[in-house]
Amino acid sequence: MRFLVASLLFLSISASAQDKFWYPDNLRWSTEADLGIYPCMDTMKVFGFKHVADISLILPSWRPVVSHDTVVVLEGQIMPIEGHEGYKFGVPHVSFEDLPLYHYTHDFSFNVFPDKEYRNLLARYIKLSKDEKGKERRDTVVRDWVHCEWESGLAASNKGNKYTKACEIGGTAGFATVGHQRGDIIWNWPTAGDWVHVEGLWIWDRGHPPAKTEIHPMRMMATRRNLPAKIRSEKGDSLFATRVDLFAHGDGSAFYNNRDTNSWAHPVKMSSKDYAFKVKHTLPRPSPTAELRYQLVLQKGNSYSGKVTVDASADSSLVSILIPWKTEGITDTSVLAQTLYLYWDEGNGVAADYEIHTYRVSFNSFKVRRLSEPVLGRAELRVFMEVGGQYIFFNEFATEKKNILKNGVGKTYRRKWKIDNSFIVHVPEDRQFRVYVGGWEADGAEKIMGHIIDQYSECTTELKNRINDKMLDPTPMGYAGCEDDNFGEAIMFHSPEQLINARAFLIKGDGTPYKENCPFGKVNPVDFHRLEYSITEK
Repeated sequence: MRFLVASLLFLSISASAQDKFWYPDNLRWSTEADLGIYPCMDTMKVFGFKHVADISLILPSWRPVVSHDTVVVLEGQIMPIEGHEGYKFGVPHVSFEDLPLYHYTHDFSFNVFPDKEYRNLLARYIKLSKDEKGKERRDTVVRDWVHCEWESGLAASNKGNKYTKACEIGGTAGFATVGHQRGDIIWNWPTAGDWVHVEGLWIWDRGHPPAKTEIHPMRMMATRRNLPAKIRSEKGDSLFATRVDLFAHGDGSAFYNNRDTNSWAHPVKMSSKDYAFKVKHTLPRPSPTAELRYQLVLQKGNSYSGKVTVDASADSSLVSILIPWKTEGITDTSVLAQTLYLYWDEGNGVAADYEIHTYRVSFNSFKVRRLSEPVLGRAELRVFMEVGGQYIFFNEFATEKKNILKNGVGKTYRRKWKIDNSFIVHVPEDRQFRVYVGGWEADGAEKIMGHIIDQYSECTTELKNRINDKMLDPTPMGYAGCEDDNFGEAIMFHSPEQLINARAFLIKGDGTPYKENCPFGKVNPVDFHRLEYSITEK
């Protein structure tokens, strides 16, 4: 029920969501994704079980709608939930389920309700269902949101993955977490209710038919936070500001990056264009004479040497931002990691009648109710937590030892951990924030991450044998539990009205039992884990 309430609340404040049922007439059809693709039948063998399948769905899994070098722009609000295959899971999140031979690390992903002028990125597809008499029914459907993905760069732990060494000590493979060090808050990932300007590759996701359009991978995220930040002005005043996180570089995935020289990797020409967009300062003006100011702050990992231009008119809350990658000849391998703060230069930065509450959210304990492992097996958990857009990779905090993926929650019999992480959030009366916990238990799929196979490979016996040797025969994936296990996601939204008399909270992992694509693979993520936390007003 809380998912439905949260979703309705977010939609009520989203201009793009209010009229989300309007679409352009010239949307693409998903059948376009399969043009020129022919079946590639293969006999899958796992523990003596045989199944004939068409693996052309992943050859390729992601196909450009236009071309490998086409860059599209998407703007809109992040949606809070997604329904998929009969169970619910929270987005934004790090996906527990990714095709390992196509990834170094799991993807960070989110869904966007496009603003009206960007709905041309949606697509039509045919949905098959049955009526009350069991007769097949075909409906033309438009999914009213766009899925976006960027490899997370975290939690690589297997042999043969070239980023394992960096990830085991709490560092990063790069991608969506360039500059991250152990214990850092992941500063640039959006959360539910944020508004984003996204640029990247427009693709068909063929791996989950019928194909739908995505931005995958992204090369740029500009995230305007739903919650205000508190900063010091140049005069030393403490005031509230709209925070806009700017993050851009060319390493989006195993197949689109500027680091791999293999035949499967397409270089990303960041310098092919300048990046420009407009963003609105969302806090009410203290008085007609207040002027709009800004601050730019460098984040870890920033190597962008150009000047980010911010055109902030004194009389308007709308700001123009220009990142002159092409004009200034910035290298394709540079990384933009900066935060822009927009604020009114009067009082505390907001109108006198606009109340903003400041809360401390303190995590107290994390409990796993059951471990999805054999009696003598240790669970290899990968746990992400978030408060109002402040993400942490909990593995980095669950042990004092150097290797965070082989100790603590990374490999454990233990069921409960005391936590002392806390987060500050500033929440206006008309807004809310998300508390989130999710992740997966690393099984067989984790053993072959980073053993990349070109998704544009020809359908040959050699290719089929390689896929079988890695994924389908008992070694190395089968004996290790086959797919990574989704252990559910715990989510709660909080608003000032709800927090008047409440301080202590417990949220449980939510999900529906599902069947893996492997023999004996049945997973029940319902109430798998629990997070206890408290919220106090400062």
